[in-house]
Amino acid sequence: MAVVEAPERPTLQREGWIATEVRRIVVRLSDGETVQVGTAPNRYGALVLARSMIEEYERTGEWPLVGDRLLSPEAIVSVDVVRVR
Repeated sequence: MAVVEAPERPTLQREGWIATEVRRIVVRLSDGETVQVGTAPNRYGALVLARSMIEEYERTGEWPLVGDRLLSPEAIVSVDVVRVR
């Protein structure tokens, strides 16, 4: 019986790696569907985008246009900032 040795695997050097800060902004609807509004390079930018969308609706009272869809404000449960993994 021959013994087979697995080759050594190099250790990953994680020094200098930065975890991604990219965030998605999604609208969560009452039926559970999520609709992506946009992306931002970091949490701060994502919060600015999410708040501007909410403020736009509050200012105009118009249904928000997301992509090619007008969303009923009553159907929106939340505006979420989600970290991209």
